[in-house]
Amino acid sequence: MDTNNRQNEETLVLVIEDDEEVRYNIVSYLEDSGFTVIQEGDGARGLRLARRANPDLVLCDLCMPGTDGLTILRTLSQELPNLPLIVVSGTGVINDVVEALRCGAWDFITKPIMNTDTLEHSIKRVLERARLIRNEQKYRADLEAANRKLISNLDMFRQDAMAGRKTQFELMPPPEYRLGNYRFTRMLLPSLFLTGDFIDYFVIKSGYIGFLLADVSGHGAAPAFVTVLLKSFVERYRQMLQEERDDCILRPSELLNRLNKYLIQQHLNRHLTIFYGVIDNNSKTLCYSNGGQFPFPILFDGKIGRFLDTKSLPVGLIPDGRIFFADTQVKLPPYHSIILFSDGILDALSGLRVPDRAKRLLQAVEQHGTSASAIYESFDLDKDMQYPDDITLLVVELETWS
Repeated sequence: MDTNNRQNEETLVLVIEDDEEVRYNIVSYLEDSGFTVIQEGDGARGLRLARRANPDLVLCDLCMPGTDGLTILRTLSQELPNLPLIVVSGTGVINDVVEALRCGAWDFITKPIMNTDTLEHSIKRVLERARLIRNEQKYRADLEAANRKLISNLDMFRQDAMAGRKTQFELMPPPEYRLGNYRFTRMLLPSLFLTGDFIDYFVIKSGYIGFLLADVSGHGAAPAFVTVLLKSFVERYRQMLQEERDDCILRPSELLNRLNKYLIQQHLNRHLTIFYGVIDNNSKTLCYSNGGQFPFPILFDGKIGRFLDTKSLPVGLIPDGRIFFADTQVKLPPYHSIILFSDGILDALSGLRVPDRAKRLLQAVEQHGTSASAIYESFDLDKDMQYPDDITLLVVELETWS
């Protein structure tokens, strides 16, 4: 049995339709497609069945005697807001379509259904949307639980800073992780048990990958708390894109402009530097915005590295309206990696003149390629030594174009 059939068998569909012939045709098609189907020809009984059976999807007629489709839509959208609702109706009047969508319908299909592909496409689309919503809710619940855990531990950091560090690291993605055709590797050597440096990388949507490196001013518990706010801020805009309410997460400069306003409004007396990039696999480009992050990231084509040197001010330092972040877009070579350092590496190279420190970073990348551990080790960093600032490295490596 193929994957689609297995998935369909696990999907319970409720059909509420008073026309027996139409209901028979829809149910037959769904059963032939492998779905588990229950049906009802009366609106009131159908509503009770929906509450009792907890279906994964409801197909409902609009015009029925007694309890009509609009009543069913209003009721179920309030009681089960994440339940996909598709209206299958013989009326194609635009006012009916608008009213059905306003009452909670996820899609609207007119009868007679001349092409079953239309129904199949609608079902697949709303089920995928429901799956994304469930995943996003779980992710948010997990994130909120992690946030609550971190916040509850803030008062305990003086006695047990290691517990705080462990919790904070749980908010970051794994040290080595593959997203699509990219491999992400991060290394972090904090100056204290808690760090103001933060790294994140994630799939935004199909074909788009986002990544960031941020450095909050100061050390200890306060900057660590700001990294929690940063994580929540970014995740909120990821969710808004999933809900098709805002595409800010795809526009680095706009995200930084809003983050700047958000931090100013929080009155935390903390600012941060941040580099946020979005890789578009379709156009093979990188769009990024730099909020005061230095040293600049390095784009390495396998032979030569060059700095993505876009100067700007930190985020959360100057009130909204007096600072504006801009986007830069670069065409990515057939093979490439992007290497980001926090400014703690410059302190670790304090024995060199400032221009020589930049050359040293390029030299490490060009000599050791995309091996994060080899690049790290080339600086002779002592993990047991107390450095004045956090030292963070992120390597974003293309494995193959999809």
